[in-house]
Amino acid sequence: MHSGHFNALRQAKELCETLVVGVIKSDAIAKAKGPPIMTDEERLALASACKWVDEVVIQETYDPTIEQIDRHSCSHVAHGDDLVQTADGKDAYQPFKDAKRMKIFKRTEGISTTDIVGRMLLMTKEVMWEEKKVFQKQTIVEASNINSLEIDQASIEQTLNNKILNTTRRIMQFSNNKKPKPGDKIVYIDGSFDILHQGHVDVLRKAKELGDFLYVGVYDNETINKIKGKNYPILNLQERVLNLLALKYVDEVIMGVPYKVNEQLIKNFKIDLIVEGTCSQKTMDDPYELPIKLGIYQQIQAVNKQTADELIERIVSNRLRFLEKYNSRKKKEINFFENHDYKVEEI
Repeated sequence: MHSGHFNALRQAKELCETLVVGVIKSDAIAKAKGPPIMTDEERLALASACKWVDEVVIQETYDPTIEQIDRHSCSHVAHGDDLVQTADGKDAYQPFKDAKRMKIFKRTEGISTTDIVGRMLLMTKEVMWEEKKVFQKQTIVEASNINSLEIDQASIEQTLNNKILNTTRRIMQFSNNKKPKPGDKIVYIDGSFDILHQGHVDVLRKAKELGDFLYVGVYDNETINKIKGKNYPILNLQERVLNLLALKYVDEVIMGVPYKVNEQLIKNFKIDLIVEGTCSQKTMDDPYELPIKLGIYQQIQAVNKQTADELIERIVSNRLRFLEKYNSRKKKEINFFENHDYKVEEI
């Protein structure tokens, strides 16, 4: 889930009093457009954590129906202007348009699941070549055909060049525009928060429960790359900040914080408690040496120990399927943005 999804939810919320989000079941997604990276439970957790969402339901089918929204007491269905087609090539949302129960908002440019999967696939390319002769028996693809499964060169260039361009207006739209009140207990947690997942949501919820106001410090791209190497981070600083601002547990985000918590940070933001999740992947010097010495440090026991590395591993283990899916969907996205007539203004 990325800032484009969150911006869609933000715009949908502007169109209604109550926003119900239907999370499509994994098997329905797999039939329609290939396997999802995250499980139903993981995607439900992310949708539920969004501050613009009032209710989350599981949707059994890929294409919504009027019967479904009636069942959930919804008057309208909302979707971006990149409307989808059914298997037989028809507009999946035509019944809602005919019934005058359709709301359309502008798709967020510059970021998509396809692009993020492409970035993750670029991280797996070396591994794929090293193992190109080692395929499971049930895989019908032969090593000699591996070239056809490489990421299309035009798609690679589009992925690398297709950087999200945020305005101050977008950040303001996502921001809570609030500050701690006198007497509030101020809690601070920091990290990379690259590829938002259920583990992040769980630890942020627990951090918020420990006080009244939660600051989330986000490392800049250079710091993350120094810690993790490879091609990390997958998402740039702007993308990661917007994701965090969309969550109901986060009061404010501090961008480009130092890896090692220092006195200036603690004093400037009047921090009472600094917390860390037990699944935090810190590999350099202890960044919490000072708060431990001051007695304002606490660990949060992680219930869900999911990491961005685990999601990368899912891509690696299913890379043949994701490569085919990526190449197909990327061409469709390029075609959409090159030929789309932008009649819908962003809300």
